[in-house]
Amino acid sequence: MLQLLEESKEDLVALRLTGSIDKYDYQVMLPILEEKIKQYGKVRVYAELQEVEDLSLRALWEDLKFDFRHAADFNRVAIVGNRKWLDWLTVMASPFTTAKVKYFEHIDRDKALHWIKADNEQ
Repeated sequence: MLQLLEESKEDLVALRLTGSIDKYDYQVMLPILEEKIKQYGKVRVYAELQEVEDLSLRALWEDLKFDFRHAADFNRVAIVGNRKWLDWLTVMASPFTTAKVKYFEHIDRDKALHWIKADNEQ
């Protein structure tokens, strides 16, 4: 399930993903991101993953296709979760984007929000 968080303002898109994630979640999320990119040029993304059960291959493929088309359209990406593979994913994604990508544990949610809202120089 996908939920847009109240922290979403201006060039920041803040999302919470819970349970099973599928292509329909991406069909909701991608138009939001594309609209923000049109409006601001570059965007910041805060993605909080809670109890994510399944990341379907079809949803992952949609995500990767979007990322390749918009690789230069992100300033920062904060991924908040509690699985070590998310940390690995942020490392693997780094070569494919100009964005600063950083992983945070759930306990550091406030740090993640502070980091994603900070000026690009930090």
